[in-house]
Amino acid sequence: MSDIKKRKSIGILGGTFDPPHWGHLHLAEHFSRILQLDHIIWMPAGQPWQKGSDITPAKDRLAMSEYAIETLHDLFVDHHIYTKIEISTLEMSREGPSYSIDTAKEIRALYGPDASITWLMGQDSWTNLKTWHQWTDLPKYVHLAVASRPPEDASSFEVNAAGLKEGLFADIRTGEPQLLQLNPYGHVLFDQSLQINLASSTLRDGFYNHASWDELADAIPPLVLEYIEAKGLYRNT
Repeated sequence: MSDIKKRKSIGILGGTFDPPHWGHLHLAEHFSRILQLDHIIWMPAGQPWQKGSDITPAKDRLAMSEYAIETLHDLFVDHHIYTKIEISTLEMSREGPSYSIDTAKEIRALYGPDASITWLMGQDSWTNLKTWHQWTDLPKYVHLAVASRPPEDASSFEVNAAGLKEGLFADIRTGEPQLLQLNPYGHVLFDQSLQINLASSTLRDGFYNHASWDELADAIPPLVLEYIEAKGLYRNT
């Protein structure tokens, strides 16, 4: 019998979640499966320094995240995924701007040097990564897993990805999820098998433009949508 013990595998899904949508849930499900994650940490941002001051209050984004996680848990049960899901207020509790590098350092300190920790993101976040605070230091603490978004084709995705080939990123890109499972940090996984084209900003515009319930229900989990309607979020500009 092998004495090799499986490395604990953690995924961080960070974001403003203003509002959370099915794209977030399917991204969490997808990477939970291919990275064999033990835990997913759903991490709502506190004061996203790049978002300005017009974001929805933290208490509402936290409540929507809690409803989203309830739906994600049911999705995992239905699909026989055994990843545990937890919501973290780490960034919301932090005073001042929310920097991902600070979160990566704190999560690494929490789980120790041996756990495989991966920051999960969509292509839009990857495209903006060079604007993140101390972005080049992220692979010193975590892996990155990036999901492509339609209508990008494979060649276009590679062209966009090539924009971040400077420095250490040139040597750590991979298409092999196993490398992230076997190592605690230091790899960037590009995955083109998840094709979801949703953005919170577009959904907010839908509310502002009085989109129908049916239109929004295709993009937002029912419990989240019910909370939005009950609180009257996004209806007033």
